[in-house]
Amino acid sequence: MVYYVEYIFAENFLIDFILLFITGKLLKKTIIYRRLIISSVLGAVYVILTAYIGREFMTYFIVKFSVSVLMVMIAYDSRGIAANLRAIIAFYITSLLMVGIITALYYLDYDKLTVNAIVCSIFMGYAALHFFFKEIKAKIEKHNYMRNVEITVNNKSKILRAYIDTGNELTEPMSGKPVIVANMECIKNLLSKELYEEILICCKNEKNSYENLLNMKSDVNLRIVKYNTISSIGENMICLVPDNIEITDDKNNIVKTDAVIGIYPGRISKKDDYDALLFKKLLELERETNNEYVKSC
Repeated sequence: MVYYVEYIFAENFLIDFILLFITGKLLKKTIIYRRLIISSVLGAVYVILTAYIGREFMTYFIVKFSVSVLMVMIAYDSRGIAANLRAIIAFYITSLLMVGIITALYYLDYDKLTVNAIVCSIFMGYAALHFFFKEIKAKIEKHNYMRNVEITVNNKSKILRAYIDTGNELTEPMSGKPVIVANMECIKNLLSKELYEEILICCKNEKNSYENLLNMKSDVNLRIVKYNTISSIGENMICLVPDNIEITDDKNNIVKTDAVIGIYPGRISKKDDYDALLFKKLLELERETNNEYVKSC
């Protein structure tokens, strides 16, 4: 079989260009086509030199790896070791997936394995990788929004796993304090048995009569907060005013905040991976706390 230089160059240039393009899209990099073209030309020239010069050292792993790293760095001028490492890993993951798809197509029907089929397989792989990276990103973002919340009421404390809900802007109208929505069962030990049972009755009562609850003699301060949902308007939520709230992230940064605890009778999370919903303003409080810490250092 006769191989033409221009055919080998065009084929490798096209594949390298698409792989680099997909890598950039997955990492949400700015695509500069001039850089991608130069990088793809380098990859295609390397293949031709390896095929026609035939020097053994050209096939060494270190040489192949160095060329691929140089291609990625030319295509995406990432600053920092971590950014470059992410780009190189993404490029190799993309390449390995494409090789797997092309190999599968070859064994299914190698007679029809054309350049068009290879290009189609690359874009099929891109769709799969896009979904994969999207799922990973969602899990990372969810993890970054998780916090530990310690609630103290009358010298009794409870630590909850909570999620920052950027859509939670609910506030207690009298004081303007934000509302942390918590699962009632998780804060049960902060309440007396009588108070817990009365709150449970109010939550189950469709008429929302809170007279008995508010008239109870209790050492816990209660509030009734009205809120709206997509399906209903004018819902009521029973809230307790804690003595202290401390919110801790995974880096052990502590934010003390003044908020009320909204009591929700059902599950907060379908997967039970958190028991409370924090408020959007917490992100601003954390930034202010971190800035004050940096200034003090």
